Amino acid sequence: MKKIFHFVFFIGLFVSFSDVSAYKFDFTTVGDIVKEVKKTFAKVETYQAEFNIASEKLGKKMLQSGTIKYRAPDKLLIDFQQPFGQKIVSNGKMMWIYIPSMNVVAEQDLKSDSGFFTANTKSGLKRLFSKYHYRFASKDQPEEKKANGEEIYTLILKQKESRSGYRKLKLWVSKNSKDYFITKATGETSTGKTVDISFYNIRTNVDLPSGIFRFDIPASARVIKNPMISEE
Repeated sequence: MKKIFHFVFFIGLFVSFSDVSAYKFDFTTVGDIVKEVKKTFAKVETYQAEFNIASEKLGKKMLQSGTIKYRAPDKLLIDFQQPFGQKIVSNGKMMWIYIPSMNVVAEQDLKSDSGFFTANTKSGLKRLFSKYHYRFASKDQPEEKKANGEEIYTLILKQKESRSGYRKLKLWVSKNSKDYFITKATGETSTGKTVDISFYNIRTNVDLPSGIFRFDIPASARVIKNPMISEE
């Protein structure tokens, strides 16, 4: 379940930022970029993107891919193409993680006091990000500019206190027109595992019916209740 936690953590990154210290370079600060990211997602009612994940630990590599669909404020559907058939579904009150290769469903109650796994994902992330220091990855920001004029800002996040989970994160924030989206994130855990996730074909305010955020547990599947414990 730690792998699932790490993935959901990264998926949550696109929802919100908070508790940021500003480090000024030229006329743009970290606080400026974070403020724009928050403004972008404040107006997003629905979000859809494809993703690729590459993780490695002790030379062992794993690749994952799929599609994420989000409907504000708390509905989520993650369909994996690799591993095929795996799903993460949340209706805001309950989260289901279906692993067909094991014929297992993890059913997590999203209680208001459960830390990261809250019904309101933004609230969970607010607490989570308060545990990190923020700065630009370099003094030259935006760090790169694409041929189409799109600007890319890079941010480094480090844990304020040594603990389990991701001790260091790097985020790529893309300025597309007037919107700021997180298009890539990398993380390193205290155990030496690295995770790299990229989002592409990002679309917002698309039609996502409520029915796709319901999950029917297969009759033959083994159900594990509330396997996740958030870190405080």
